[in-house]
Amino acid sequence: MFLSALLIYFAFRKADLPQLWSNLASVSWQLVTVLVLLNIISMLIGGLRWAILVLGGANLKDILIFTKASFTGSFYSLFFPSSVGGDLLKWTTLLKNYPQISKLKLAGTALIDRVIGFSAFSLMAMISLILGKILKYQFPGILFWLFLGINIALIIFYLFVFRLNFEKMAGKYKFLNKLLEIVDLLKNSNKKRIILCFLISMLAQPFWMMISWYLFNSLGIDLKLIQVFIFMPIISLILTLPISWAGFGARENLYLYFLVPLGYSAEKLLFASTFSGVMGILMALLGGLMLLI
Repeated sequence: MFLSALLIYFAFRKADLPQLWSNLASVSWQLVTVLVLLNIISMLIGGLRWAILVLGGANLKDILIFTKASFTGSFYSLFFPSSVGGDLLKWTTLLKNYPQISKLKLAGTALIDRVIGFSAFSLMAMISLILGKILKYQFPGILFWLFLGINIALIIFYLFVFRLNFEKMAGKYKFLNKLLEIVDLLKNSNKKRIILCFLISMLAQPFWMMISWYLFNSLGIDLKLIQVFIFMPIISLILTLPISWAGFGARENLYLYFLVPLGYSAEKLLFASTFSGVMGILMALLGGLMLLI
């Protein structure tokens, strides 16, 4: 919380806070409604991916159930310094709908689902960084090595998953049976689900970036589409680090760092970033309401 407060201070220390509040209050309800609907679609895609991981396939009812669980995860994440925190609890909402599935398996698939989503984020951020360098945008040199290291680690993870026969190993070493129960997807018969869900994640990347582009332009920031595709994956990947509450402070500083040199107004960027954070909290609160249903 201290780091988040410090980041918020540095981002807003020169901002006209009364004007920022006035801008937030003047946002039309139509824009908020459209963004909520677009984010719900994004959550439905995530629900589809997670349902396929757990069940191998999904009908509409399953997708809605898993989407609701994802929403509740976003609510739980409000109390952690990273969106990953919600994964520790979101699977618990599935217990009453799928009593035949063990708690260990549900928790394990929540973890694998996060890894798959993070993998798509990481690959897209790496592609965006390389494309940005080709187009002569300036980035800190450490970002390339950081993203490269993350992607190499993920490649090693997938090689580990797909090359090893966990069922055979569990037959030799009994203590691995519990691991196989926790991460049921490591069975050879289930590994195709991981590939399918990774493809779903990659296909979903342009959709959420278009949401960002729509938000920026609706708030009067004429951010070019190619700039959204270059900078938003990079910013979003950095924001997965546990450095701030709900992204506040970190997101604003990243917007200022990457986008002000492109000629965009710092005041407008702070407005867009704060509004984006408020929308994130609104979506998380929807997840809280779903816990009451």
